[in-house]
Amino acid sequence: MKTGKLAKSDAYVSSEESIPMLQIEIHSPTLKKEVDALIGAGLYPDPHTLIVEALENLVREKKKSRLDASIQLYQAGEVTLARASELAGLHRFEFEEVLKTRGILKIVEVGSVEELKEGVSLIKSFHREKSKTKE
Repeated sequence: MKTGKLAKSDAYVSSEESIPMLQIEIHSPTLKKEVDALIGAGLYPDPHTLIVEALENLVREKKKSRLDASIQLYQAGEVTLARASELAGLHRFEFEEVLKTRGILKIVEVGSVEELKEGVSLIKSFHREKSKTKE
């Protein structure tokens, strides 16, 4: 495995371009042995493939961690639905869909019990009117 440092020109590449071959130094002898063993076992054809997969897994896991953390904050009432979806890196409707698939109820705030009852009555009357027009 070649070792080297990331050149400044390679520090950022847009998503439309491919990432140039990165050369890294592995300072941990244990990690170096593990990388060599994975390649030697045929699990990866070369160090580059192993590094790319490791980076993909890191990004995927980080997204999952952000999502889990934002759901936790939302459930604890520490952030709004909009802020939680922003923290998760999702559109609000995507975030709501995740909540739904996980069986998490959406928090709806109302000013008072009376306001809630009025809202429920309004929804019921809307559904009654809608079902009358279908008949």
